[in-house]
Amino acid sequence: MKILAYWGARTGIFLAVFGVLYLVGWFDVLALIAAFIIAWLISYLVLPGMRYEAGKQMEGVIDRSQKGLRSLDAEEDAESEGPQRQD
Repeated sequence: MKILAYWGARTGIFLAVFGVLYLVGWFDVLALIAAFIIAWLISYLVLPGMRYEAGKQMEGVIDRSQKGLRSLDAEEDAESEGPQRQD
């Protein structure tokens, strides 16, 4: 949920910056690019706690998604080794 909240906050900042640029009279592709950069800078400075918490949650999501792959890799390695010789 923290990932979604962080994404929503950053999107809100972007839309606010783009709205301000639009009201000023800047409504072309350059305004879109400028809004993206300005919103990124603002969110980077204003939301460090949210960014950290979202990053921790994302690490957990990635770790859980790769858990199945690691177990399949271990199973495949065990199969490729074949039967062990007993001397």
